[in-house]
Amino acid sequence: MNLKIIILYTIISFCWGITWLFLKINVTHMPILWGLSFRFIIAGTIFWLIYFLQKNRVKLTSQTRSIYIVYTLFNYTLCYYLTYWGAQYIYSNLGSILYSLSPITIAIMAHFFIPDDKLNRKKILSMLIGFIGTILLLYNGNSFGGEKAFIGISAILLAIIIGCWPTIYIKKQGVKVDSIHLNAVGLSISGLIILIMAILFENGSILEINPTNLFSLLFLAIPGTVVTWGIYIWLLNHLPASQLSYVAFFPPIIAIISGWIFLNEALSLISLLGASLIIFGGFLINYDLKKIN
Repeated sequence: MNLKIIILYTIISFCWGITWLFLKINVTHMPILWGLSFRFIIAGTIFWLIYFLQKNRVKLTSQTRSIYIVYTLFNYTLCYYLTYWGAQYIYSNLGSILYSLSPITIAIMAHFFIPDDKLNRKKILSMLIGFIGTILLLYNGNSFGGEKAFIGISAILLAIIIGCWPTIYIKKQGVKVDSIHLNAVGLSISGLIILIMAILFENGSILEINPTNLFSLLFLAIPGTVVTWGIYIWLLNHLPASQLSYVAFFPPIIAIISGWIFLNEALSLISLLGASLIIFGGFLINYDLKKIN
C-alpha cells in the first residue's frame, strides 16, 4: 500500500472508531429519533451535492428500485435506529466491538443465499472464534452500562443481522449500483421517515441544542457518514475486496481507547479477551494469504 492509501486507511479507521464516542454522547443528550433524523438529512444533502457535481446520472430500473428500498428500510432505518436505541444502554466501545461480527454474519447469510459463496473450514473456524469471543464478552454483560446492558446488546446484535441483509440482497441481485446516488436516496428518505417518527413519538421531548450536542451531530453526519463512506468508495475502486475488509478491524481499537479516555469505560481482562477473539474472527474470515501476497 502506498502512502496515500495508508493515510486514507488511518482517516477512515479513526473516524469510524471515534464515531461511537460521539454516538454515545448524542443518544445521551438528544432524543434518539431527532438526532438520527438530523444526521441522515445532513449527510443525505451532502451526498446529493456530490452526486449533482459528478457527471454520472442514474437511471433506475425495477430491480435497482427494489435494492434502494431494501437498503433504505433495512440498513438505514431499522439497523441504525436499533443501533442508536441499543447504544444508550451500553458502553460506546462495546457497539464497535460487536459490529466486528458483521463479516461473520454476512458469511452465514451468503452460505444460504449466494450459490457460489458457501461456508468452508476457515469460515466455520472464524465463526467459532467469534462465538467464543461473544460469550466471553457477555460474561460480565451488566458491567457494560448497567442493568439494561443486555437489552442494548440484543438490540445491537439484531441491528447487525438486519444491516447485513442488504449487502446479501445486492450480491444476490447481481446488479451494480451507484454508491453516491444510493446513499443520497437512502439517507434522505430514511431521514424523512425517522423525522416523521420523531414528530409523532418524540414531540414532547426536550430538544436541547448546545455546543456539545451540535458538534456530536455534525461529527456523526460529516466525518462519521459522508467522509467515511466517501473514502470507502474510493478504496473500493483501488483495492482488492479482501484487503479493503481489514478496515473493519481497527475502529474497535480506537473505540476502546476513546471510550476509556473520555467516558471512563473500562473493560475487564475477560472482556478484552472476548473482544480480541471477535475482532480476530472477523479478520480470519476475510484473510487470504494468497491474495495478500
